[in-house]
Formats: sequence, structure tokens, C-alpha cells
Amino acid sequence: MNIAVMGTGMVGSAIAGRLVGLGHSVMLGSRAPGADKAKAVANATGASVGSHAEAAAHGEWIVNALPGEQSIPLLKSCDLDGKILIDIGNYDIAVDQPIVAPLGQAIQQAFPSVRLVKTLNSVSAHLMVDPAHLGAEHTVFIASNDADAKAQVTELLKTFGWRRILDLGDLKHCRAMEQLIPLWMSLEAAFGHPNFNLAVVTGDKV
Repeated sequence: MNIAVMGTGMVGSAIAGRLVGLGHSVMLGSRAPGADKAKAVANATGASVGSHAEAAAHGEWIVNALPGEQSIPLLKSCDLDGKILIDIGNYDIAVDQPIVAPLGQAIQQAFPSVRLVKTLNSVSAHLMVDPAHLGAEHTVFIASNDADAKAQVTELLKTFGWRRILDLGDLKHCRAMEQLIPLWMSLEAAFGHPNFNLAVVTGDKV
């Protein structure tokens, strides 16, 4: 499948490299596709690189790995009509400020025809694409208003190695997912590294 990955940072690089390794044709979207950084990421991942608009034109699916505050302005240059968009972004301000409008919902509102699926936003970049690296079972959350798109993205997550994929329902759950970021930052500070995730454990109904 042709997939666009918006963003050439740590998260975008990890996602792009994994997708290429799985046999997908990936184009990275960059604000400066001719810059040394973008070229280096493309070379390291095996992806091609272009502008955000060029990447969107290449992709049947779009992965938003941009910082939350930049996502909607940069995506406005792209043709996203009817495409599945996997939003793994977070607002930088979510670390220590309340979220007014969750990013996933804001993107869906800005681009009504997009089939948005929120997932992977509360997991370290290396675990997003290789959950087995942790050596223990752990959970990834997913939410969408589009049941078919969510099912398709769930299958993609399984190819990454995810086994515990918890469907929270529709996009109103973006708020809960994105508000995990302060907890994630606190845990990283406590452990001194990002090699951790949450595992949801359930028992019999009370």
C-alpha cells in the first residue's frame, strides 16, 4: 500500500521505517524535503520524501506524526478527501495544560471527509512499531467514528506486533487518550527512560 507519513522526527522516522520494512511504499511529508535532515531520514528509513502535499498525493493512507499545534495548518495543503488518516499526534501543551479540543477531534472537524483513526499517541516511538521489545504484554488504545477504518487500522497494528488493542469507541475518547500525556511524562521522569507502557488488566464484573 502507498502510505504518507507526515513528519520526519523520531515518531515519523520510526513509523516510516517499519512500514517500509513491511513492504509498503512510503513517502515522508516534510516542510523542507530538500534539507539534509529530511534526506537523511529518507535514506535511513528507505522511504522517499516530499512536501506534505506531495506525500498526501502519494498516500492511500496518511499517518499524522506532526506536533499537534502544527497538524491542521500543515495538513491544509493536502488532499485528504476520503482517505484513512491515522492520528498519532499530541499537543505539546498537553504536558502541563488542559486540552480545549482534542487533536483527533479537531482534525476530524477540520477535514470532515477524512476517515480518522486515533491510536499510538501514548506509546514510545520504538514501542509503536515493535511492541515486543518491551518483553511483556501491554496495551494500545484506538478510537474512531468510522468502524471500517478502525478495523483496517487494527489489522495494520497487528502487523506491527500489537496483540492487546483496546477499542475505546468513537472519537470522543480522544480526550482521554491525549490526556494520558502528563502521566507518560511523569513515568518517563520516574524511570529515567521511555521503555515502558500501560497494560490494562480486567477481572470479573463487580
